[in-house]
Amino acid sequence: MSDLSYRMLFIGGVPTGLLGLEELFSELYAEGLTPQSAELDERLVRGVKKHNFVPKPAIPDYLAALKSEYLKFYGAKAAGRTIVARDYGTWQGHKRESIPWFPTVSSELCNGCGRCFDMCAHEVYAWGEDGKVIVVEPFLCVVGCCFCKSVCDPHALLFPTQDLLNSYRPKA
Repeated sequence: MSDLSYRMLFIGGVPTGLLGLEELFSELYAEGLTPQSAELDERLVRGVKKHNFVPKPAIPDYLAALKSEYLKFYGAKAAGRTIVARDYGTWQGHKRESIPWFPTVSSELCNGCGRCFDMCAHEVYAWGEDGKVIVVEPFLCVVGCCFCKSVCDPHALLFPTQDLLNSYRPKA
């Protein structure tokens, strides 16, 4: 398992896990690159590609998300605030954020009824600007749980199959 940081970002409306983002941001900050630096775009993309696959057509979406996150990081560091990565715990001995178990909301199908929001007690969801539900904390979703999916009348919630979890369970 990697010692690199892991962070989930929404890139192009899709939850995307990235390795090494904290290390990259710390390096850029230490070099004095501000959010307005001319070379920031190229350095962000190159740095993320070092540990992650970035499809060429998605580079503009990645860049928009990365610049937004670096702006937050830079602001916090410049203000002297300590940045602490959230600890999502473990499941079956694996870091929670390494398990891709969380809902994805189809914005085309979601009608904004909020039944999933009301069902989930773990702050996985929030209201989007369009009045529909969005996933904001995917790793707060309880591994294996999909009760929210069962109350979604328009079937707008998608989850991985339970088979995915077999590779994370201890071998007997």
